Amino acid sequence: MSHLASEEYLYSSNIEEYLDALAQKIIERGIGKHTILIVGGAAMALKHHDGRSTVDIDICYREQNNLYLCCQLVAKENNLPEDWMNADVMHSDSFSFALFDKAKLFKAYRNILDVFLVDDMDLYCMKLVSFRPKDIQDMEVLSHSLKLHGTSTQDIIANIIRLYGDEYLLRNDERKVKFMEAQFAFA
Repeated sequence: MSHLASEEYLYSSNIEEYLDALAQKIIERGIGKHTILIVGGAAMALKHHDGRSTVDIDICYREQNNLYLCCQLVAKENNLPEDWMNADVMHSDSFSFALFDKAKLFKAYRNILDVFLVDDMDLYCMKLVSFRPKDIQDMEVLSHSLKLHGTSTQDIIANIIRLYGDEYLLRNDERKVKFMEAQFAFA
């Protein structure tokens, strides 16, 4: 799905405002407690606060239960595109339910919306699998942080196997392997 917005307009500060507004809508609609996992550019903006912006908030969930109705209400009240928050990523090669395993709670909004952020190594692997030009800058930030914690290419490959079952998503494209190896080469 192509995004309705073409310019990046979501930053860590307004992402948090919209998440709080979403929690309020969940309360108003009485649809019960929800848990979402934020991945992609919004996760980068919330975790790394490097001025990163994005055109949408990519989420994963185990149960939707009318969440999108509340998202649409927030969009309408705040003049946001309908797809300001979406789960399109759950239909991509970079998605795996194993992303939930290492995710950390970012914040509980109004005790009704638990927002988790994807683990940095998992996010790096997602971006490596997607390998879109816009992912390269995020991969630079993530690889720097991961290297500081001693992460190696073998760790990345093992994590890809944990997430996706085998390394075919890398081995079918030498560009990905060479890029990853260059990023994790220790001097």
